[in-house]
Amino acid sequence: MRFLIFTAVFFLIAAVIKIDLTEGTVPLAAFDKQQAVEVCEQQIAVKTLSVVTAAGDTVQSLLAAYPSEVDLSYPERMAQFYKLNPHLQKQAMVTGELIKIPIYDKIENNC
Repeated sequence: MRFLIFTAVFFLIAAVIKIDLTEGTVPLAAFDKQQAVEVCEQQIAVKTLSVVTAAGDTVQSLLAAYPSEVDLSYPERMAQFYKLNPHLQKQAMVTGELIKIPIYDKIENNC
């Protein structure tokens, strides 16, 4: 009889721990106010600038010629560039072609 009660209690505790670890007992909330402020301040606006390409232009040279306010990594800027210009993923730039360059600006919020 003790073994049966011990087994039932063990499985009950295991089920409670599993539910607690997967779903959580405390709802998702920001307890650290400084972390919430940092998340609020990190919003970025993406603007586009249309440019006509010249001879010898490359993606790297265009991104270097038009820097952004926000410090982003080069792969992130390249990914946004190819989202704006999907036709350039499989072909080279042509002189006189109109392309869009992503320009990032910080958005100041009063959260």
